[in-house]
Amino acid sequence: MKMKTLCAGAVTALLVTARLAGAQAPDDVRLSVDGFELTTDGAEKRVGVTYGTGPMTIGQPAVGIFSMSGCRGFSLTIPPHSFADNATAGWRVELTPLKIVKHAVTFRLRWVRAIDKSGGMTPVGEDVEVTLKPGESRPIDSVAVIPGDAKPVEGGPCRTKAMGLRVSADFPDFDRRLIGADVWLVERLPDGKEKSQLQSLRGLPHRSMPFYFDGVTDGTRRFDIFGKIVTDPQKDGVELVVETVRARADPGQEGYQASQWFRSTVHMTPGEIVDVALPARGEPGLANRTFSIRIQAKQIR
Repeated sequence: MKMKTLCAGAVTALLVTARLAGAQAPDDVRLSVDGFELTTDGAEKRVGVTYGTGPMTIGQPAVGIFSMSGCRGFSLTIPPHSFADNATAGWRVELTPLKIVKHAVTFRLRWVRAIDKSGGMTPVGEDVEVTLKPGESRPIDSVAVIPGDAKPVEGGPCRTKAMGLRVSADFPDFDRRLIGADVWLVERLPDGKEKSQLQSLRGLPHRSMPFYFDGVTDGTRRFDIFGKIVTDPQKDGVELVVETVRARADPGQEGYQASQWFRSTVHMTPGEIVDVALPARGEPGLANRTFSIRIQAKQIR
């Protein structure tokens, strides 16, 4: 087995780092358009209508047809089908992926509100180039619900103020791939020996896999070490981001007196083991103690 040692960068406030570049698979990220409602007494919520691109092909457009009716009524179809007969508003949305770099997808968004019985006589639309990273979204359009036509199926008053669409980018929720990782907290002792704790993790690619080690004591001080790893499968291994927090507990209270964040990104080949050093910076009691996070990860399926 190969061993690689890294030193994690640490900050005590806002953390800003850049990921290492790697080959990206176009089908790792998905685009989707969701229907939303804005209620009179609450937050914007999804209404359960989603048009997803699935695996994307650069330059190939995907088109969804959305129809709105009554109170919270939303339906979806694709060409050659058209808008619902009872639609009070209707949108045609076209997404054309142009490029994907580090999982950020750039695409052309073309949409038109072709039906609007709330008073709009002229079609409204947009043709724009958009870039979204996984987890980001952009509103497309929204229209007010017509009070006279707003009759909930379940009865009672309609509390929906407006309905609209939002486009987002993210990794697929149902990914069959599974990543396994062994994560150790390792302390190298003055005599050269090691003392370690092991946690075995399993999770989906691109999703956080948290770890929590037992606290480390030094006299009357206690330090908690915890964090997460996020994996990105590659053709020749896996790219892995490890974020670790080392926090000094506040005696007698629930929080911490101080903490440090460490972040590293590394590409791991099958069978490789990586050590990420956690340097002690201005922490009384830990200046002469050496800790690291040791990781071995592989794709299980």
